[in-house]
Amino acid sequence: MNNKKFYAVAGFPVSHSKSPLIFNTLFSNMDIPAYYSRLSAKTDEEAFDMYKQLGLTGMNVTSPLKNNIFLLPDKRDKASDIIGGVNTLKNMNGELRGYNTDHYGVSETLIDEKIDISGRKCLVLGSGNAGRAAIFALTKYGGQVKIMNRAFKKAHILAGDMNCDVVVFEKLQSEIFECDLLISAITSGSGLIKKEWLRKETIVFDAEYRSSELVKTASSAGCRVINGEKWLLNQAIPAFKIFTGNDVKKELKTKLSGILKKPDLNISELVLMGKDSSTGDIKDKLEEYFKDKQIKIITDPDEIKIKSESVKSKKVPFRILIYSGKGMDERDLFKFSDLVIWGKGGISDTTERIIKEIGYVL
Repeated sequence: MNNKKFYAVAGFPVSHSKSPLIFNTLFSNMDIPAYYSRLSAKTDEEAFDMYKQLGLTGMNVTSPLKNNIFLLPDKRDKASDIIGGVNTLKNMNGELRGYNTDHYGVSETLIDEKIDISGRKCLVLGSGNAGRAAIFALTKYGGQVKIMNRAFKKAHILAGDMNCDVVVFEKLQSEIFECDLLISAITSGSGLIKKEWLRKETIVFDAEYRSSELVKTASSAGCRVINGEKWLLNQAIPAFKIFTGNDVKKELKTKLSGILKKPDLNISELVLMGKDSSTGDIKDKLEEYFKDKQIKIITDPDEIKIKSESVKSKKVPFRILIYSGKGMDERDLFKFSDLVIWGKGGISDTTERIIKEIGYVL
């Protein structure tokens, strides 16, 4: 279809991202000619190079790119400037627009869960982009917000920027015990919170949508727990509106919530796509590394392997496009990719990136 549009989420690692599942389900159900994949990029320069050369219409951004990508758009929305990060890019008639929809991941989830945080004590762990987005949402709806981060200076600056209070890390236990809503916006270290620190009346909201120690601990303490899949979905829906101009009906949102609860893919085959002559060498290195994982590496895939539809909960090919900047050849293959990986760094670098991405989801 000549008018088909292409989108992706960029970050590193990004193979675990469920954003393609959300957006491709929406495209399919709303009969929109578009496809959404993942871009494995360590820097904003890599991500933006792939964005331009692959001819994408829009892109979402995740860790570790949100801060640097912030500087790229010709125009940004107000939320991006306040939060200090961009997670959505769209090309508007040659002008690059930047948006931040992360705060909707918090505010819309609390609305869905019928939680009124006006005047309630809220503690946010982490001062990165997710933490800043959480503070933006909570203060907007009247929460009494405190921020805590291991690096106190960073949290202190953030508190000044976003009109909230900051507490020292040494008071973690007492602050958690006293808060009404705890939001964890840290990707690691949530295991440091002890069960006895939590009151069963405390609501615990974890930005991480993979299994985390915090969710397990909070559940065992009898807390009401909200996992990160709801955050992910509620930040994706406004990004979808930015990309397409379409709203998502309540019934379709409910359907997506159910789909996101299903297990991740079990990868049995890696299909390496692209015109680069080094794919054979990369295959040899990957076969050696994954020899105990029973993963088959394919470098000369037939049309069926390339075009196979992903089916959740079954072992399916995972299609990796090795990006070399060769324009149209790679654009033609993008619409069948599950992951586009930066391949300009040479055989060893590309192999290491693939190993990290696949290892992250095994």
